[in-house]
Amino acid sequence: MFRLGADQLDAADGWVQCSVCGSAFDARPSLLMEDGSSIATEPQAAEPESGSVAPAQPSAFPFTKHGPEEVRAIEQAAREAVVAPVPGGIVQRETALDLPSIILIDPDIPVPDDFGPLPQIGSTPDTSVTPVSSAPAALAAPSARIEYAAPQAVALPVASSVPRRIKPWVWGLASGLLLLALLAQMSYFLRDRLVGQWPQARPAFEQACSVLGCTVSLPRNLERLQIIGSDLQTETRSRLKLVLTLGNRADQPQAWPMLVLTLTDQRERPLARRSFAPSEYLEDSQRIAAGIPPRSEQALSLPLTIREVSPMGFDLKITY
Repeated sequence: MFRLGADQLDAADGWVQCSVCGSAFDARPSLLMEDGSSIATEPQAAEPESGSVAPAQPSAFPFTKHGPEEVRAIEQAAREAVVAPVPGGIVQRETALDLPSIILIDPDIPVPDDFGPLPQIGSTPDTSVTPVSSAPAALAAPSARIEYAAPQAVALPVASSVPRRIKPWVWGLASGLLLLALLAQMSYFLRDRLVGQWPQARPAFEQACSVLGCTVSLPRNLERLQIIGSDLQTETRSRLKLVLTLGNRADQPQAWPMLVLTLTDQRERPLARRSFAPSEYLEDSQRIAAGIPPRSEQALSLPLTIREVSPMGFDLKITY
């Protein structure tokens, strides 16, 4: 019993070849539907042409089986040890199909007497149609050996880890700590500027620096400093004396600035320039550390020595 397709029968004019015994015959007189009912067909007397025999292999839709005449012919051929030539047109499969299992026909396996029930496809076939069991064992269908292909690797789903949600109060605490750390850094690195803007905070910064090992510098606000008067006096040809009065208009002590003196000629072109640190025009280190007292004016005197220069004027500025 085989399954055949209508297109296969039409291509070979109904002639098929049994894949068990190799016999070629007209299959249309013995066609049955899947439900076991017969199909009214007219037998074809014409012999099949070379290469036009359709192999009876598992396909779809109608069934066919050997008729009584074909069975007797098969038995007679077996007794006479005559092997019918295999018609052409049968192509062997060269590459294996990509299937989880493949059924191969092995002629060397002993053939059992009981072939079992027919496969159920869609509807129940007619139980009156049974496979031929009277044929010789040499011509009966060999048993099937099932070979399984190598199992393919199946990618197992990986469970994605769901991140744990952090509680809001943890976020608030972390944000507060980060804000405090930022304020502490700003207070440490900008302490001089903060003390200049808020003088009342100086005691707190000085106490903190005594613990941290840092110092708080005096404010440096040039807008609150002023040169009230200045004069460049000539003592000898090579010795000069700079006299000036520096005033602090701020309400807090300020650091002593640097003096930038520029000597000029009669056309006010610079001849020489020099900057003087507080340690050069003040000899008292405690006075330098205390700064310029608030709301005060300080008289300063700075002796100078010049060489190869005959200044006719000067320019004096303060800076930090």
